[in-house]
Amino acid sequence: MPNDYERRNSLRHPHHDYTQAGAYFVTFCAHNGRSLFGRVEDGIMILNPLGQIADQAWHEFAERHPEVDLDIFIIMPNHGHVVLWIKHDPESIEREIPGKERKFGDAIPGSLSTLIGAYKSTVTQKAKNSGLIPGPPLWQRNFHDHIVRNQEELARIREYIRTNLANWLTDQLHPLAPPNEFNRSWRVSDPLLGHQQGADQ
Repeated sequence: MPNDYERRNSLRHPHHDYTQAGAYFVTFCAHNGRSLFGRVEDGIMILNPLGQIADQAWHEFAERHPEVDLDIFIIMPNHGHVVLWIKHDPESIEREIPGKERKFGDAIPGSLSTLIGAYKSTVTQKAKNSGLIPGPPLWQRNFHDHIVRNQEELARIREYIRTNLANWLTDQLHPLAPPNEFNRSWRVSDPLLGHQQGADQ
């Protein structure tokens, strides 16, 4: 992933309203970087049944969330990328239940975190219903995001997503990639991860 977009996934921009209308580039990962969604062959993503669910869920997501436009997305063997446009006016979102005080960390309706959480939950539930859950958690906690600032940035991100398959072997999220900002937590929990997944190239 380009250095411009690197930021720890546990940190949202502290002063940004993530219900604000605009484009967001999101990267979400399978738990511990496992290649759960398929494999890349000759620059083509071969989705397995779980990968097909993850792919189809984005199409259904767009239908269920009219406040969001789906720009471009891709499912890779162990992660996915998406550009989402939040269209609504954040002032129109009812963020609080009357009489209930929102605690720190509570979900905010219409926020990017809530939307990505809804997508992950949908895939998880469909995978369970199909008997495809592989055991431990399906998703790596949280996600990486980048707030798209202008058309030039949007064009670069779209091109990055379009060429992700062609650059898979050198991708920072490839199972055999050296330690970096994106896979560091996987290495801590499973230092042999790269060797275990060597066949899932």
